[in-house]
Amino acid sequence: MKAAIKKSYSPNGGRPTPLQVATKAQATLPFELALTERTKELNCLQQMEQIIAASEGTLDDILWQTVEAIPKAWLHSANTVARITKGSKVYQTGDLDRCQSVQSAQIKANDHLYGLVEVGYTERFDGAAKSPFLAEERVLLDTIAIRLGSLITRAIAEEELIKTLKENERLYKKLLTVLGGMAEMRDPYTAGHQQSVDKLALAIGVELGLPVRQLEGLQLAASVHDIGKIMVPAEILCKPTKLTRHEYDLIKDHAQAGYDILKDVDFPWPIARIVLEHHERMDGSGYPNGIPGDEQLLESRIVAVADVVQSMCAHRPYRAGLGSDAALAEITKNRGKLYDPEVVDACLRLFNEKRYVCGC
Repeated sequence: MKAAIKKSYSPNGGRPTPLQVATKAQATLPFELALTERTKELNCLQQMEQIIAASEGTLDDILWQTVEAIPKAWLHSANTVARITKGSKVYQTGDLDRCQSVQSAQIKANDHLYGLVEVGYTERFDGAAKSPFLAEERVLLDTIAIRLGSLITRAIAEEELIKTLKENERLYKKLLTVLGGMAEMRDPYTAGHQQSVDKLALAIGVELGLPVRQLEGLQLAASVHDIGKIMVPAEILCKPTKLTRHEYDLIKDHAQAGYDILKDVDFPWPIARIVLEHHERMDGSGYPNGIPGDEQLLESRIVAVADVVQSMCAHRPYRAGLGSDAALAEITKNRGKLYDPEVVDACLRLFNEKRYVCGC
C-alpha cells in the first residue's frame, strides 16, 4: 500500500508572500529586518500622502518634502541619496551622480514624461543578490513615481482651470468697464461719479478689513452701480431744475433696471445683487424692495454710504456740490437708521483721521 501524501495548508493559495519574495531576492533577510523594511516603506507612502494632504503651498513644496522623506525607506538609509527631476527643476538630498548604485522610475502625466524619481547608494554593497536594492524597494520607487505623476496631472488641470477663470474674469471686468462708460455717457453731469464711488467704497472695505476677493467684487459693483440709468430718458438725467415726483420715480427704477441688465451674467461676485441693493436702507425705507439692513449684503451697505457721500459732494444740474462736511453730517445723523453703523464709522475715520478727499 502506498503511503498517503500529506498536503500542507497555505493561507496564500500556495503563492509566495511579499515578504518571501523580498527575502528570496535579498538572499534571505532576517525576519525582523525584513519586517522593519516593510514598515519603513509603508511609512514612506503614508508620509507622502500626509505631505500632499497637508500642503497649502506649491507643487515645489510637495516635491521637496517628498524627496527628503524617500531615503528613510531604503535598507541602507544612511548612505541613500534621493533625487526628483521635473523638467529643468531638480530636488535632491545629495549628489546622486557620485552614487555607486542607482535605480530610477519615470514620472508620467497624461502619457507625457515629466521627470524621474531616483535613488542611489553612496557606497558599494556587495552580496549574493544581483542588485543592492530590495525587490520591494523597486515596487516602492514605481509607486512613488506613479503618485507623483497623478499629482502633476492634477496640478496641470488646476493650472488650466485657473487660466480659464482668470481669462473669464478679465472679460467680465472689460464688460463692466464698457457698461460703466455707457451709463456716464448718458449723464454727463455725473461723469466720474461711479469711479468716485468705487474708490470710496474700496477704501471703506479696506478700512473694514475685508478680504481681497471681496474687495475686488465690491469695487467692480460700485463702478457700475448706476448702470440702470441707461434706461432713464436722457432729458430727465440732465434736467437743470428740480425733478417732479413722476420723474423721480423713473430715476428710482435704475436700481432694478441695473439688476435686470446684470443678473444673467455669471459673475464670480454678487455684482447684480449689490447694484440692486445700493439704495436700500437699514430701516427698510429704501428702494426698490424695502429690504432691511440685516438682509442686505455688506457690500451693498458699503456702496450705499459711498454713493450718498459722493453724490452730496458732487455738483448736480439743479444744485452746487454740498461738500464733504454736509455729506458726513448726513451719514452721522442717520447712522444705524439709514446706514450701516460700522460702515459709517469706517467712512468717518477715512475723512477725519486719514484725510480722505471726496472725489467731486
